[in-house]
Amino acid sequence: MTPSELHPLGELVLDRLRAQAAQYGVELPSVHWDGARFAYERDPSTGCDALVARWVKGPRNLQITLRPDGHVHAEFDLLIDHPSRPGWWLDVLTIWGLPPALRREPGLIKKPS
Repeated sequence: MTPSELHPLGELVLDRLRAQAAQYGVELPSVHWDGARFAYERDPSTGCDALVARWVKGPRNLQITLRPDGHVHAEFDLLIDHPSRPGWWLDVLTIWGLPPALRREPGLIKKPS
């Protein structure tokens, strides 16, 4: 499928990332599906070409992979102090799954003592 055909799904994933980031007091930079750099890349888990959308906003990267079977994987790089867990960084926000049942997970890194 083309990026324009996947526009609704891409915006859904971006909305979910925005909601997850807001839970941690982080505002997702103004990104829209149409502003991504798109490429088709071989997905190592399926061997099929997947559409990858990328945005670079200063030191932060955002990437959404849409697989031909409908599965989604998205990552938003943060590397900020965790707002409620001293001694931890919030490294990356990840969303994955088969829409509409997308799972969300923050990636944490323990700060060196």
